Amino acid sequence: MGTAPSPAPVGLGRREAHVERLRRERFDLLVVGGGITGAGVAWDAASRGLRVALVEKQDVASGTSSRSTKLLHGGLRYLQQADVLLVRQALHERGVVGRLAPHLVELTPFLFPIYGGWRERATLAAGLALYDALAIGSGAPRHQWLETAATRRLAPGLAEPGLAGAYVYRDAQTDDARMVVEVLAGAVAHGAAVANRVAMREVVRRNGVVTGAAVEDLVTGEAFQVDAPVVVVAAGVWLEDIVAPRAGHPRVLPAKGVHLFVPIDGFPRDAAVYGSTTRDGRLFFIVPWLGVAMIGTTDSPYAGDLAAPVTLPEEMDYLLEAANRAFPHAGLGRGDVLATQAGLRPLVSIAGRDGRPTRSLSREDRVWELEPGLVAIAGGKLTTFRHMAQRVVDVAARRLTGPRGAGASVTSTKSLGGFARPMGVAEFAAWRDGALAGATGPAGREFRAAMIARYGARFPVLEAMVEDDPSLAAPLVPGDARVGSTRAEAAYGIRHEQAGSVGDVLARRLRVALLTRDQGRSAARDVASLLARELGWSDGRRDAAVADYEVEAAQYAVPGRSA
Repeated sequence: MGTAPSPAPVGLGRREAHVERLRRERFDLLVVGGGITGAGVAWDAASRGLRVALVEKQDVASGTSSRSTKLLHGGLRYLQQADVLLVRQALHERGVVGRLAPHLVELTPFLFPIYGGWRERATLAAGLALYDALAIGSGAPRHQWLETAATRRLAPGLAEPGLAGAYVYRDAQTDDARMVVEVLAGAVAHGAAVANRVAMREVVRRNGVVTGAAVEDLVTGEAFQVDAPVVVVAAGVWLEDIVAPRAGHPRVLPAKGVHLFVPIDGFPRDAAVYGSTTRDGRLFFIVPWLGVAMIGTTDSPYAGDLAAPVTLPEEMDYLLEAANRAFPHAGLGRGDVLATQAGLRPLVSIAGRDGRPTRSLSREDRVWELEPGLVAIAGGKLTTFRHMAQRVVDVAARRLTGPRGAGASVTSTKSLGGFARPMGVAEFAAWRDGALAGATGPAGREFRAAMIARYGARFPVLEAMVEDDPSLAAPLVPGDARVGSTRAEAAYGIRHEQAGSVGDVLARRLRVALLTRDQGRSAARDVASLLARELGWSDGRRDAAVADYEVEAAQYAVPGRSA
């Protein structure tokens, strides 16, 4: 089978070129927010033929969309809240997105141990049967019951007293930040102008009609206007900082979720495990991800700095206690934690019910018009981003006239990752095997396999970079087997994915900040030097970039541990 990707633009393209387009072109739609929701809206609209611009104040995926549980799932626990429609939509979308971006979506066994006797087993069996029914057509096998011995083989170290067995079902994992970049690349491939570090300052109106937005390029300090008759604010927890809430409209309620990253030793490498906390009975996950175990999550109201949530010691202890209850022999302590992740969910409050705990609020999204030409969206899940985008663009398109307002969503047929077409699991596996069989040159088979897993059919671009400069094949973090990222990937992020800071590379394009005890600080100077070389920085600016990362890395650090 051939290995050459279909012709497609590489990544996001140069930021400067996109900013120039923002200045001089007129668009049908301006999207504010570069998380998965805004990315999905831009991709959907651009693939329908609309002229689309997207601006993001910080870096793409820098907020909620790089700080999730990294799952594309239906949300088994949402059935407890009777959100059957949400679960059905999510399971459908899990299957669709898995075909559109097969390199980034992997079905993983999820283990639900049973300790509570026949009543707990019967209740869960009923829920999983409904989950299977809602997932028909998504490509995942049905759930199974494992006896005690089989459960122990799949999850050695699981607490044994009272263990009757476990149910196992399949859900999907992904790299949330990389998914955002791929979706934005899909928008760019269809002509969208996308730029990070461009802040929207205010909506512009002429004679009471929305005509665009005043923005500021935060790199150069230049202020200008982006012309578009429809502005979509998809800024998540920042929505009400950008546009003032209006009476009678939904409100955004930030909810904080924390994850811990620990060595995989002592936990299953090939299966995720559900557990229940001792304090409040909340379900949590232990998920193998990029060679470590991810433990999470919490769910609590949040009123701090939206741009820099951090993990508190008591939140870390809450999750460590829960993990040790599920896997007593792990014996986790604070010193075992590699890194932490605190993220904010943009939940939508319901009038008259704002006093409910955040964990009881629905994850369903809301789309509404603040005024003609100004559309807002909040809530939702990573899994359902494509469905959310369809609804937003349908609303926005009604404000456009003539052929620009016509057409239905086509993203279900548009592949991501440079592939020629959507592919199921078996077809992608065959494609990958064919690509790996032809691996030659200085990078080799192992390098190609890693690049396919992260960049799909664009892997030849990274191989060509290594051929031109063999030093780029070196690891970013020498001696740490958990981190497979190379200098080539850092350079690729800078050249083709608008990475403009050390944090853009280490925290989002690559996930080094979550995989190492020092949050990637040992690689910061090397990354800053690559930024300086690619972007023409002075030595002073390079040194400042390293210092800036010291501040950003603190968001992912273990509470109480010095750098």
